[in-house]
Amino acid sequence: MADGGLSGRGRELAVLERLLAGAAEGRGGAVVVRGEAGAGKTALLERVGELSPEATLLRCAGVESEAALPYAGLQVLLRGTLDRARRLSARQQAALRGAVEPAGLPAPGDRFLVGAATLGLLGELAEERPVVVLVDDAQWLDLETVDALLFAARRLGMGRVALVFAVREGAREDMGAFDGCPGLPVLQLGPLSDEEGAALLAGRAPELHATVRGRVLGLARGNPLALVELAGALTPAQRDGSEPVDEREIAVLPASRRVRRIFDERIRALPAATRTVLTVAAADDTGDLALVMAAAGRLGAGAGDLGPAEAAELVRVSGHRLAFRHPLVRAAAYQGALLAGRAAAHRALAEAAPAGGDVGRRAWHLAAATVGYDEEVAAELERSAELFRARGGRAAVAAAYRRAAQLTGDQESRSRRLVAAAAAAAEAGQVEFAAALADEAGPVSAPAAVARLAGIRAALEHGRGRAEPARLLLVEAAREMAAERPETGAWLLFESAVAAWDAPDAAGAARDTRERLAGLDFGDCPVVRGANGVLDRMAGDAVSAAAIREFAAYVNRTRRERGLSQQVRLHGWDMLLGEYADVHDEAVALEQECRAEGAVGVLPRVLLRLARCRLFLGRHRDAYTTAVEGLEIARDTGQHHLAGLLRSELAVLAALDGEEPREPDALAYGVAPGGVWPVRAQGLLDLGLGRYDSALRRFASLTEGPHRHLMLAVHSLPDQVEAGVRLGRAEEVRPAQLRFSRWAIAAGTPWARAVELRCRALVAPEGQPEQWFERALEAHGGDGRPFEEARTRLLYGEWLRRSRRRADAREALTAALQAFERTQARAWADRARAELRALGAAPAPAAAGPDLVGRLTAQELRVVRLAATGLSNRDIGARLFLSPRTVGYHLSNAYPKLGVTSRAALGGLDLG
Repeated sequence: MADGGLSGRGRELAVLERLLAGAAEGRGGAVVVRGEAGAGKTALLERVGELSPEATLLRCAGVESEAALPYAGLQVLLRGTLDRARRLSARQQAALRGAVEPAGLPAPGDRFLVGAATLGLLGELAEERPVVVLVDDAQWLDLETVDALLFAARRLGMGRVALVFAVREGAREDMGAFDGCPGLPVLQLGPLSDEEGAALLAGRAPELHATVRGRVLGLARGNPLALVELAGALTPAQRDGSEPVDEREIAVLPASRRVRRIFDERIRALPAATRTVLTVAAADDTGDLALVMAAAGRLGAGAGDLGPAEAAELVRVSGHRLAFRHPLVRAAAYQGALLAGRAAAHRALAEAAPAGGDVGRRAWHLAAATVGYDEEVAAELERSAELFRARGGRAAVAAAYRRAAQLTGDQESRSRRLVAAAAAAAEAGQVEFAAALADEAGPVSAPAAVARLAGIRAALEHGRGRAEPARLLLVEAAREMAAERPETGAWLLFESAVAAWDAPDAAGAARDTRERLAGLDFGDCPVVRGANGVLDRMAGDAVSAAAIREFAAYVNRTRRERGLSQQVRLHGWDMLLGEYADVHDEAVALEQECRAEGAVGVLPRVLLRLARCRLFLGRHRDAYTTAVEGLEIARDTGQHHLAGLLRSELAVLAALDGEEPREPDALAYGVAPGGVWPVRAQGLLDLGLGRYDSALRRFASLTEGPHRHLMLAVHSLPDQVEAGVRLGRAEEVRPAQLRFSRWAIAAGTPWARAVELRCRALVAPEGQPEQWFERALEAHGGDGRPFEEARTRLLYGEWLRRSRRRADAREALTAALQAFERTQARAWADRARAELRALGAAPAPAAAGPDLVGRLTAQELRVVRLAATGLSNRDIGARLFLSPRTVGYHLSNAYPKLGVTSRAALGGLDLG
């Protein structure tokens, strides 16, 4: 075996055997095998391949020199399989071909659509027989391939697919997506024990003298490959103990370095032409024997020169493919060559590349062969960067522009390329790399570059949770743009307002922005008026409804001029006005567009907005299923900030249903921007359970002080009023009631008016509440907020009971109870039941008939609803980014819960 056998790896092999068995039975899975070089990762992959004779076996390996080429790994992995992609959706087909075929058309959608298409292709292949995917040296894969494979790995579901990544620790400081591998199990390969190492040596080198065996065990430090290679490198005299071993090794070297040294020595012992072939092969990542030999031929080597390397068991040839015996052999062949030799190998590969083939790969080989400045090569790299962008390779765009900048002598062109590299790195989520590139770009003078660089730096600061520095960067850039490019300045003004929204002291940040930009003319347009409206809203209680509505209408009217990501970012500001029904309908349209275009990476943000709208509209079950799907996709695409926000949505919904939060209260000792939603969740739970003192403190923290969250502040004011009144502290919460009244009147939405009237009823003097409650219920009519209407009926019923109007109280409380049950607000339903029992009345029973939909999981409900429209499993899978087998699994689980036996029966059910 390549890593020195599998002695001592029985436990790890058993884990992988279970993975294969599960995949064979339709339980897809993935695992990350981690360990130092030589720990046995490659041997385990080889063994997995041997254990899968009936499976379709797909392999690839990361190559350090090719880590910046988009989808380089996926091209190797999926070559020869694209004929099965014809059953995928048109979007997924185009995305996969655009990624995998070097000269293919640009891939539509985002890079995660390629992951969905990869999942779909693996599912199609698995229809015939199980699929086993083996990825060695995964730490050197290009980021685009990593994104695609991890997305697929996390959503294998019930597919007959097993995926194994081997990751070498210590190969690079930043392990990127494989640092912790969230969502995937990790199989850690530690060192072998002395007993396991001795057993391995006994099988491989039984003639070793006992003293020599002990010395080899000490030098290898439990590394299987080191044990085998160190023993194999000994002379006969060293083996029998007549010559010492110490002179051959430096004790402080890591075991993998000792093995590298052995491989270095073997390679140096080969003929010069053979070493040339190995250098070329190590510089190439395709494994294409014809290409490697064509390039080697340009350097004076021929096919016969490969023989000595094969004889030395450093490489193996199978058909038209060439592979190194172990990743360390490749590293030794490449890094052991002189700089001139490596440059010559890359130049030969660039020249040998077929005309009209992979332009990006050719450009990278030319760049690797270039020392010093070369504008011609830099320009070719820049052209390849734009090709990478068309294929969704943001990380590759960043790398190509950076390398182009390194080859650029002109300072202005160099800065321009570095700014482009920083922008692409930021889009790819490479935060630290993007920041370093922005710093490297240095001061820029061109107005477009000034604005772009400020936007990049601000986005990076904002993404780190530092909204205030982001705002200041944008404000200063807006000042610079005001005279020369007012339209650009207007958008920077708007972006600064967005940053102010998330600043710790939003009101103070808004005032400061207006002061710093006072007197500057950005023109008179919806963007400027919208930005000022948002700043006005933050600086005080004014809503500036007209300006915000105008901006929202402008964004909606011009949405087709923008990409989906920008549409989503600019959408929804009319939520400031409480116009959730309109925002909801627009978000539904964006959701449909995201699914149609395969914008997987953008979809979680849309689903977050949809979930919030549905929460505010009282559609709690729909809010739950929406938030769960958003959370799953955000987690699977590595968008951890969005995943946290979606978990907070679920925490609020759980609180309404009477569940204690699973995470600690984020606001126990002060408010942080990321913690406001969990605080609202805990406050609603306290209010629903009658813990009014605690509820009042929590809601006050959301509505008062420098850390208040503006949108949640609006929603928390009525809750603050209710908690205060229940504690007999009506005067204390009257300012909150007045603030909400001002906001509701300015916003002018029916639901806000109804809740405002409810608050008036709560603080009204004795004898006056009834008129306000009656007016509130009248205003609730048709406002689309059943939960808020039920709360008004509950509070009215409580007041009626205290006023000894038992019949009226029973009617109001019964209606409230039924509404709370329909909206899945168990904590509030329990309050209504308690009030009815206090009247001496038996609480009304739940609605007749079982809640069939309530038996389904969120995923089952999504699948069933789509199936009821007549979509096939394949179509449903394309919309939800699941395999058809997983869709079928969810349907088979849902049928008995719904009391049906077929898809045809779903159309007659009320699926909510």
